[in-house]
Amino acid sequence: MIKLNLKEIVRMDKVNEMLYEARFLRNEIGDQKGAIKECDKILKIDSNNRDAMLVKAGALSELGKFKEFSELTESIIQKWPEDWEAYYLKSMFLFMRQKDEKALELMKHSIDLNENFNNVISYAQMLHLNGSDYYQEYLEKAKEIDKGRANNFMRNHWVEDVNDIELTLMEKLKALKFMKNLRKMEK
Repeated sequence: MIKLNLKEIVRMDKVNEMLYEARFLRNEIGDQKGAIKECDKILKIDSNNRDAMLVKAGALSELGKFKEFSELTESIIQKWPEDWEAYYLKSMFLFMRQKDEKALELMKHSIDLNENFNNVISYAQMLHLNGSDYYQEYLEKAKEIDKGRANNFMRNHWVEDVNDIELTLMEKLKALKFMKNLRKMEK
């Protein structure tokens, strides 16, 4: 049995609160910079906090900080090669950069490590956009995992054809910023 002293319990509670805040900033408010700052605070307390690294990696990707994102996801994969989420994030990142073959390979690896709704539905979407009929198998798996989320995803997020996507003004601005950062990175 592992015994923790009171100081360690308080430290863990503080880290968990900060992690909750970082996730809230990133996922609910869309404040990627705030999420990174919160994750950096966590990593000063616990330099090997995998969850803080994953939240930070997702935020870096959203901000178009590709070099930092790549370095961090590689570090996570080196430390935790059996963790599905770093492969998932890296796959999504590569897919956005139109490196479909490697993205599909990494997403499949993510599924092999831990099949869950997020990686299964994402793999189905990637396969579909690449013209593979195998997407239906993974779409059915996603429905088996969580039918409600699958139906919501199909209704609100499923893309039939990349050329048919109607973007909002904010999405267009984000896409332009993304492309600008991508060009900088490729130089």
